[in-house]
Amino acid sequence: MRRASLALTAVALLVLAGCSTGGSTEADVDPDASSSGEGVETEAPPADPLDPACLIGDWVLTQEQMQSFYDAVASETEGITFTAEGQAGLSFTATDYRWTPEFTLSLEVAGLEGQGVTTGTLGGTYTASEGVITTTVGDNNLAATLTINGAVQDGSDILGSFISSDPINDTPYDCSDPDAPVLQFETATGRTPIVLARAG
Repeated sequence: MRRASLALTAVALLVLAGCSTGGSTEADVDPDASSSGEGVETEAPPADPLDPACLIGDWVLTQEQMQSFYDAVASETEGITFTAEGQAGLSFTATDYRWTPEFTLSLEVAGLEGQGVTTGTLGGTYTASEGVITTTVGDNNLAATLTINGAVQDGSDILGSFISSDPINDTPYDCSDPDAPVLQFETATGRTPIVLARAG
């Protein structure tokens, strides 16, 4: 009985071995499969980080990205804090650009609380070469108002360097991710990265 059991076990192992190692026939193998490359997925080549074509389109600087920028600005000036609400639009064609900020910037400095609001648009032509955007302003309808302790005044002079200037002139860009280009916005002492999101 034991010998019969061992014999059956040996036969079973041989059958299993035959199924696993000798199951392929010439009919099962496609001789052109490896040479044709059909059915084999290949990775797309990486995006060129300096290709300005990725800038073309309609973009948004989200509230989160705006806040990130103003946090960087505030870190360079002792005693001032900013809170951004809203977003800004940025559009590129092959030759033109348009900046459309629509946000409120609350600020606190030296014990005073204020609020800056910017409206309007700024646009013109641009070139993008070797990873840097250079702009030529054609029209600037940006306006900024500042409210401090209930008093409203023109804030263009006070806030101009923060919210009503051309933010992308001489700005480095990186298109490693064509769906989320990164612009290096300038602050008083350096630059901080801003990630664009597609509008809509």
